[in-house]
Amino acid sequence: MGFIDYMTASSPAAGFGTLAWIFFLLQLMGVGAGAYLVYAHTERNLARHTFMRQLGIALLVLGGVSLLAAVLRLAGVPLISQRLWLWILLLVELASGGYIYYYARAVLPDLEKAQAGKRPLRTVQVRSVTTESAPATPRPVATTGRREARRERKKKK
Repeated sequence: MGFIDYMTASSPAAGFGTLAWIFFLLQLMGVGAGAYLVYAHTERNLARHTFMRQLGIALLVLGGVSLLAAVLRLAGVPLISQRLWLWILLLVELASGGYIYYYARAVLPDLEKAQAGKRPLRTVQVRSVTTESAPATPRPVATTGRREARRERKKKK
């Protein structure tokens, strides 16, 4: 059995091996981390916040595609049951991880430094009470009850 035959052999009945289960669980954790970064994570620095949000989107997309492939493989779709797809997804994720590492180490610190001086700090606004301004006039006391006012409105229509 050659390399090409091994990678393209379809075995829907075999299901998942140990490596496939590990890959599946890692993808599930990646989707969870991506959802957290997109919807719940907050950062004070705008550059870091943007990076974390984009990282969360990337984790959701890559993990979602991998989980879809895993579900199709478990369902027994012959084309997706080939080992080739697992390795292609693994290589794409390793390349993405390398780029994320490069971006976080080389590009992001400069963006954080540039952003630090531009964003103003949040300040608490305090209302000042001046004695010169007169208090608001109170509302007039109703001369009729609510029921009578509603009846009058209905009569006008």
